Amino acid sequence: MHNIQSFSPLTRKPRDWFFVACLFLFLATGCGSALNIEAPRESYVPSSLAPSMSELPLDAEIDVRAMESLVNTKFTGLLYEGKNINDKNISVKVWKADNFSVFVNNNEITYRVPLKIWANLAWKVEKFGFSVSDEYEATGTIALVYKTKIEIDNNWKVVSKTTSSGYTWIETPKFNVAGFTIPVKPIADFALSRTEKMITEQIDKLLSESVDLKAELSKTWTDIQKPFIINPDYNLWLRVTPKEVLLSPFTTKGAKLHIPVAFNAQIETFMGAEPPQNIPSPLPALKIIERQPKEFSLNVAADVTYDQISKVAKEQLSGFTFNEGGKSVTIKDIQVYSSNGKAVFILDVLGSLKGKIYFSGNMRYNPDSTSIEITEPEFDIKTRNALVKSANWLLHGMILKKITPYLSYKVAEDLENARLEANKMMTKYSLLEGIDLEGSLSAITVTNLNMVPGAVRLQVNLKGNVGIKVNTIKM
Repeated sequence: MHNIQSFSPLTRKPRDWFFVACLFLFLATGCGSALNIEAPRESYVPSSLAPSMSELPLDAEIDVRAMESLVNTKFTGLLYEGKNINDKNISVKVWKADNFSVFVNNNEITYRVPLKIWANLAWKVEKFGFSVSDEYEATGTIALVYKTKIEIDNNWKVVSKTTSSGYTWIETPKFNVAGFTIPVKPIADFALSRTEKMITEQIDKLLSESVDLKAELSKTWTDIQKPFIINPDYNLWLRVTPKEVLLSPFTTKGAKLHIPVAFNAQIETFMGAEPPQNIPSPLPALKIIERQPKEFSLNVAADVTYDQISKVAKEQLSGFTFNEGGKSVTIKDIQVYSSNGKAVFILDVLGSLKGKIYFSGNMRYNPDSTSIEITEPEFDIKTRNALVKSANWLLHGMILKKITPYLSYKVAEDLENARLEANKMMTKYSLLEGIDLEGSLSAITVTNLNMVPGAVRLQVNLKGNVGIKVNTIKM
């Protein structure tokens, strides 16, 4: 056998030249055209999560038992004393007989007020030079009922109006004079009218001075404007920028009077470094609405990495062979990245072509299939130019249409994980001392999609019942 290098070029036959050329071609390309295409430049369009406008409910409450204790502390002992009533020898005293009881139904407070009434009747008769006089006393117990309507004005002032709602005698006082029973009701009514005015005025003054709603909410309004981290593992931050305050009709739950306040606020989430705080705004005038706050809305990011997408695509397409006119290419590997806002796929192929070819397309979210999909796929311009010269058959073939359906990525599980992760954060998350964020998020919707370094970022909107829980307002 002869070594190829020992042949003289002058003695080689034409078929020998063909064999040598084929051998060189085989060694160089594996019997396929070698590709050396410049990859599209990797780039990303700046993206940020759009802030969502929400009515963020704030659950402020007043403890009815604390209110009851406050009222009982205020009213003690002798409440009223009157002498020479209507220029007559009649004296009346009214004491607190027992603790006042307080009941609340939405914005109406009812008080049961037990009072003890003492009356003294002195009489004197002068006739024919003789003077006869005597004194008689009577005591009785009565339960008065008062009702207070509470409102909040635009300047955050508690406005209450207390009125009498009747009474019931527990023990009716009577005078027994010389065998005659004299009812004391007119005397008692007079005493009660004086006591009633004092009690209603004191209750209204007490509520107005004791419930400083503006001070309570001003602190909360200021505090929630500071960005706070809600997931340290992902460096996920939340920033609330309140715009206005809404007040709905009061409600009652057990022994608590609930004041349904909502902040109409811009809610933003950030990943990475702590976002700057916006310039704090002061507590605005109150806006009264005749409905309960709407559901909470939050925009968050859910990232699907390019490695995840590439892995699924490779599982679907590795070994896929495309044939046309006796020529074929087989996909060995596939990867994805971004260039100029589009997804770029790298196909590493073998066969009639060997090397990497590039095509791009728009990355879109399909809500019907809960998948990330590619639309309008086309070869990169440099790949197209190279294929025109070496593999026109591939350029005009159906390869892109055939492989595109396999490039989708199901994100239903990722979205559910994002919802569950958000709900974990909302489970009585302490924003600040005495202020908790709590609730649950149920509805999830993809609103946008961006390609960021390392991942496809889904902008997700979550809705549910989330509110700020403030410690019971002190009285």
